[in-house]
Amino acid sequence: MTAKKKWKMSKDPLFRGDSKEKVCVPNPRADDSIVRHVMYFEGPGRETPYLSTSEDYELAENFSNGAVWETLAKIAKEASVGHIGRTELLSLMKGNGKGKAKWPNPFEVMQARRYVEQWGEHLLDFREVENSAKATKKIFKKS
Repeated sequence: MTAKKKWKMSKDPLFRGDSKEKVCVPNPRADDSIVRHVMYFEGPGRETPYLSTSEDYELAENFSNGAVWETLAKIAKEASVGHIGRTELLSLMKGNGKGKAKWPNPFEVMQARRYVEQWGEHLLDFREVENSAKATKKIFKKS
C-alpha cells in the first residue's frame, strides 16, 4: 500500500496512528537525525523531536495503537511546530543524505527514503517548541 493522490498543504489533513488516549509527546531536545527517526532505530519508546504523519488515513491505521489522529500543516505551524513535507524529505535522502538526513550509511538513507515514499510520510518537527505536550494536544484531534 502506498500514498495515492497528490497531497496539498493548504487543505489536506495529515494522519497519525497512535494510542486511543493521546498522541505520543516528542522530545524537542532528542537526537534530531531524520534517518534515525524514519528507520525507527532504538525501537519503541525512543526519544525523537519528530512525529511521523501520513497523507493517507489507511496508511496511518497501520501504525495505530487504538486511534488515528489528524491535523493540518497550517494548524501545526500556528503552534510553532515545523512541517517537513514528503517532497522535502525525499530531496534530503539521497546518497549519504543532506542536512538532518545526513547519515554514514547510504543504504540506510535509501531505505529511509523508501519508507517515506511508501507511507506518504511527513514529519512534524518539535525542535523549536517550548512545551511539546501542550502543542501536541493543541494540534491533533481524533479522526
